[in-house]
Amino acid sequence: MRVNKCLPKNRMFKKITESFLIFLFSLQTFAEVKELTILHTNDLHAHLFPRIAPWISESRKIGGFANLATLVKQQKASNPNNILIDAGDYFSGPYISTLTKGEAVIKSMNFLGIDAACIGNHEFDHGWDNMLEQIKKANFPILNGNLFFEGTDDLVWDNPYLILERAGLKIGIIGLHGKFAFYDTINFKMTEGIEARDEEEYLRQYIKELEPITDIIILAVHQGMPGRQSTIGLTDVERNLYKDILLAQNVPGVDIIVTGHAHQGTEKALVSNGTIIVSTNATATELGKLQVMFDTEKKKIVSHSNELITIYDDELEDDADMLREITFWQKEVDQVAKVPIVSATKKLVRAYGKESNMGNLFADAIEAFDPRIDIAVINSGALRQDIKPGIVTKGDLISAFPFPNTVVMTKLKGSQVVKIFNHAAGMTNGILQVSKNAKYSFSPRNKAHEIWIKGKPLKNDDEYWVAAPNFVTQGGDGYWEFQNSIEYIDTGVLIVDAAEYFLQDMEVYEPKYEGRVLVIDSEI
Repeated sequence: MRVNKCLPKNRMFKKITESFLIFLFSLQTFAEVKELTILHTNDLHAHLFPRIAPWISESRKIGGFANLATLVKQQKASNPNNILIDAGDYFSGPYISTLTKGEAVIKSMNFLGIDAACIGNHEFDHGWDNMLEQIKKANFPILNGNLFFEGTDDLVWDNPYLILERAGLKIGIIGLHGKFAFYDTINFKMTEGIEARDEEEYLRQYIKELEPITDIIILAVHQGMPGRQSTIGLTDVERNLYKDILLAQNVPGVDIIVTGHAHQGTEKALVSNGTIIVSTNATATELGKLQVMFDTEKKKIVSHSNELITIYDDELEDDADMLREITFWQKEVDQVAKVPIVSATKKLVRAYGKESNMGNLFADAIEAFDPRIDIAVINSGALRQDIKPGIVTKGDLISAFPFPNTVVMTKLKGSQVVKIFNHAAGMTNGILQVSKNAKYSFSPRNKAHEIWIKGKPLKNDDEYWVAAPNFVTQGGDGYWEFQNSIEYIDTGVLIVDAAEYFLQDMEVYEPKYEGRVLVIDSEI
């Protein structure tokens, strides 16, 4: 009988193959797809209490920290694998921030359950030393890794990143501030002695440090162009978040960017070079919720979804601890804030790309400050909150113009004034609101066409006294031509005080639109 000697070898091969497949399968069983939720906010701007936001609802109040705290707690209770990240600009908004130099905001944020936050430009509105004093009162981590004391390698706030663990994943969170946003939107007097360095360079450095020891890297960053501070705004998401898109393209290795500064919500998350980018529409009107699925075998995020949860006051119970905190601070400032100034016959409204009756008020107040002033201008981005008709209080004025800017008088050639208005027409930071002595026409993103001062066309060789907030005259929002003025006088008088002086002898103030700013085409 002939024996098939190959049979045992075939059986052996089959057994080895089966064992190998079982081994491979067992390896695959260790791979998991894990879910992680990133709750996110940005540009809270001290909106501690609910209010009517007409672009969302004319009848239902929106936002408020007590509602936000409740919503965060609900989200965290339903899923422990989450992180709450804030992308900066908690200061400057309603008067409660200005009158406490941000302390009321930081101490209220302690009840929000924040896991990490970065620093925004408005944290510097009362000086970098005040910023440091206030953020030391936070019981949550605040991050920044690219702001330095000038001429040193010492970070202003020495906490560039942290590592958290959720869902068995190690998550690195980096905090940065965009260099352009730092120099473009902060009053230079408030940042003397410190400097911002290239965010891309430091992002690469921190990614290199975190990649070997983390599964996911998240960047909390405050950068780009500022949000349009208008009651009516734009919704061009990709344009407004272009700096974030570009950063992701230039610096690979970031899984998620939580961004602030543009006040631009991402109903659908953006994706650039594999990086997921999210943001909210700001001022505590909504909570962002980004859910990601992370494949532990592939070591990457394989899917995601994002939503912006509108915070309706009538749908949420106030968080008791937060309500107690914000009510305490409200009482602390009410003695100053509730002082009546004047009665307004109509609502005072902001605008970013056209004349606003609020802009007219503040520009007229500056013009009236000194008889030498030929024209006064206000940067539209300085106006932060509308004022209801009826009694206007000191707090209303502070909330409308919350920055400690002073009245500056500059003597300029007419040709220099033209350069200033051409920059305003570019709409990079909004137009200039002008006083009653002036009128101008412009094409958006083009140039100013005609400028009239005291009823006469501007002449290039004539000299004019132009008054503006010191933020603007120091080159803020890109108005560098003021730095070439023939004369420069900083009066030291706060813009808000000038407005109060202007109104206090009136029984009634009638807000008006007078055709001071003419848009000659509709291209935006």
